[in-house]
Amino acid sequence: MIVQELFPILEEQVSVGFTGKVNVLDPASKMLLGSVEMSEGEVWSSFYKRRKGLKAFYNLCIDSFREGTEFYYVVEPEILNSSRTIHYPFTVLRRKTAQVVEEFKNNQDLRPPGHLKLLINPEFIKSGKEVEGDEFDLLCCISDYNKVDDIYKNCDLLDYQITNSLVSLRKKNALTVVKKDNL
Repeated sequence: MIVQELFPILEEQVSVGFTGKVNVLDPASKMLLGSVEMSEGEVWSSFYKRRKGLKAFYNLCIDSFREGTEFYYVVEPEILNSSRTIHYPFTVLRRKTAQVVEEFKNNQDLRPPGHLKLLINPEFIKSGKEVEGDEFDLLCCISDYNKVDDIYKNCDLLDYQITNSLVSLRKKNALTVVKKDNL
């Protein structure tokens, strides 16, 4: 079935104590994009955008809430072979996911254009200023990928965490924006 949001499908599966996978497919090509594994009505694990676990689940939910995004969902009963990576009861997971989606919506306007390139300011590194954990993870990613689109695609942080860290690092003068035509 083609629907926008994932949670109504998950709620239905929770209510019947479902064990198996909810596969997430592209509606046009029917290509597998990800899945949510459930065991006895509890979300067990998730796979989406080359990620596994809670972050994959959050990214899948964020994408399902985006305007104009539709997925094709296929519910498959099967025995699970994977280990549990999501350890929240469904009610807690729903509440936490709502918070993550709200954070994403609130920070969407702060996301920089995808064509910009970012460089780490060497003076910032020399200064030894403190950085938060998410900022450090983002700096590590920027050392490998400097184009904004690539950073969002390859960083292990959630989109809103990347955006918040980019804003924070810019305020700390840790990043230099290099316009596309300068490279």
